[in-house]
Amino acid sequence: NKDGALNNPSSGKHANGKDAYNYGLLQAGQANGNNANGTSTNDEQIYSNLFAELDSFWEFMTVPQTSSVAEPPIRERTAEVYMRHARLFLGWIVDARGVLLDEDVLKEVVREGEVGINREDNMNIDSSSSPNVGSPSSLAQSSLKTASAITIRKQIWERARDKLTNYSGRIGDLDGEKYVAMQKEGMKSNISLYDIFPDSRTESTAPILQYVIWMRSQRQISPNYEANILRGLIKLVKFRFASELSTSISSRNNSVNTTGRQSSAVPSTSKKSTPLDDLPIIAELRNIHREAGSKGKKAPRSSDEGKKWLEWTEYLEVIDMLKADLLKMIENYECQLEVALNKSGNDVPDNVQNTPKPVSPNVKSLQKQRKEIAVIFQHYLILAFFSCVPDRQRTFRELELGRNFLRVETTISNERENNGRDDSSSFIWVIKHTADDYKTGGAYGERPPLPLHPSLTPAIDDFLDRWRPALVNEVENPSSPYLFLQPRTGNPMTPNSLYQIVSRCCYKYKQKKTNPHLLRDMIVTHVRKNADYSASEKELEALALFM
Repeated sequence: NKDGALNNPSSGKHANGKDAYNYGLLQAGQANGNNANGTSTNDEQIYSNLFAELDSFWEFMTVPQTSSVAEPPIRERTAEVYMRHARLFLGWIVDARGVLLDEDVLKEVVREGEVGINREDNMNIDSSSSPNVGSPSSLAQSSLKTASAITIRKQIWERARDKLTNYSGRIGDLDGEKYVAMQKEGMKSNISLYDIFPDSRTESTAPILQYVIWMRSQRQISPNYEANILRGLIKLVKFRFASELSTSISSRNNSVNTTGRQSSAVPSTSKKSTPLDDLPIIAELRNIHREAGSKGKKAPRSSDEGKKWLEWTEYLEVIDMLKADLLKMIENYECQLEVALNKSGNDVPDNVQNTPKPVSPNVKSLQKQRKEIAVIFQHYLILAFFSCVPDRQRTFRELELGRNFLRVETTISNERENNGRDDSSSFIWVIKHTADDYKTGGAYGERPPLPLHPSLTPAIDDFLDRWRPALVNEVENPSSPYLFLQPRTGNPMTPNSLYQIVSRCCYKYKQKKTNPHLLRDMIVTHVRKNADYSASEKELEALALFM
């Protein structure tokens, strides 16, 4: 699903209202207000051409292509990240959320065309108008000094305006303001990637360069995040020129007469490169990306991790304390349920969530408690899973019942765990990864099953049987296969939601905002430095497999 995690309100550092990033294009179908007629509108209706191109961009990334410039498909999870960055960049370019207050720019573009003003693409703008945050690339310094974001955006809108087939250059019988509104609506509907990147020259990187400058100045992005942005936007630019370049190559190959004219692009030396990598705009963006990656390796960490660090034993204590609070909540719920059953003559259904109307106050309270327990139960299981399998958080966000999260029968050869009975048959839950399910799957292939501790089996079974149904959205997604669900929507967990669960639970019990990535460092440090426990080589290899 290409819209699964895009601009999700719970998946961004700068959450603000209905759009977490406060400047990107909203997801398809997500309303952003009412138009002049009072009807609901959304970005998909307003910027219909851009959304059609984004749909094609998704296919370009994920579906095998047959063109002469085709690149191998990428995984959908990676494509979702690239799509998110594309939406954010395009939303910034068209000022979809109004954070740049560029409505006057559109009005000016309409009026200039209306009276037939002779325009010049004047790029010699005082560089002081741009934020003094340094250039993203040494190769782009001259471009950044001679162009401002407003100038670039104005040129983009002019190209969109000049494509309008109903443009007359005169107001005619229309009222002035109505005419301007009509033209602005047409420009927004027709604007496309061809207006943003009109050709493949190096200068066409200017919109992306100004976007990076704005992100640095207004969002204080790190070099590593900048590199992530550029990876996604390089893919978007490749999509913009793929069809055009493929046609050009085919025409050249089919032509009998050759001109002998050499391309201005410098052929890439990469074994995985395609003709797209030789385009000047792509070559420049790759240079910028490399520089950002180099800065990211040298940049200091943005926060003091010492204030987030927990000893591994402290983390296990967090899990124990969370479990104790969970058991108290369940005990209180069961006591109230029993009272309600006695008062109603056993007329309260087992699943109080699906109680027939009218619903009594007591049952409403039980429904609320049941969902609250389900939420805390999820928190407990997530933290406990990390203690068994210190893997990336993606592993737990994407657990699907019956696919990569399985209940299997096993034989436990441990007399102490089986009350003196050796070779006892039991059930455990395991995580089963294919190559597509984890980051380095392309290099290592399918993983051996990653077992969770047998002591968690009863808790997982209880969660699935009694509590998880309270989190399922019976209207929009009644059969969601994901193990962990967002309480409000029933959708799968996002990176930010799982991050917040770990961070807030650790802060609640130990006053340290530990994050999922630090948990991996904590277990490695614990294993290496614990004098009371000397890990064998086989155990260290097993730990590496889990990570």
